[in-house]
Amino acid sequence: MKLQRPVLLTVLLLGASIALSGCTLLAPTPEVTPSPTVTAVDTTKYIGGEIDPADTVWSGKDSGGDDTTLTLHSDGTVAVSYGSNSYDYPGDTWSVTDGVLHVEVYLDETNGLAEYVGTWNAETSAIDAVMRTTRTAKELTVTLTQQ
Repeated sequence: MKLQRPVLLTVLLLGASIALSGCTLLAPTPEVTPSPTVTAVDTTKYIGGEIDPADTVWSGKDSGGDDTTLTLHSDGTVAVSYGSNSYDYPGDTWSVTDGVLHVEVYLDETNGLAEYVGTWNAETSAIDAVMRTTRTAKELTVTLTQQ
């Protein structure tokens, strides 16, 4: 009986040695480097297809002689000032469709909304905009440059 124990121990050690050595004979698994994901940018939402308007400020003098400033917030709201008037209501909005800037600002009961439509002028690096009021049909032009 004493011979069985050393034989059993030898067989167990030999089996464990073979099992473990099999692990080292396997081919190493190559590391896979993840490739970067390309995020498509919708340039139709950029002014002139070039400028991301979020969190930008634009200013210029309108055809009535007033200084005009548009502050385009990243959430799609806008603050507008011209002359001595300032407007910054949650319902005042901006958007860009096919590279054209659209701004709507509530003025008052008499004038209604001021609607700005602006296109990018690559030669002057500015937005050429027309502002029309919805109730009085007042129309002004303004060239806006980024601040």
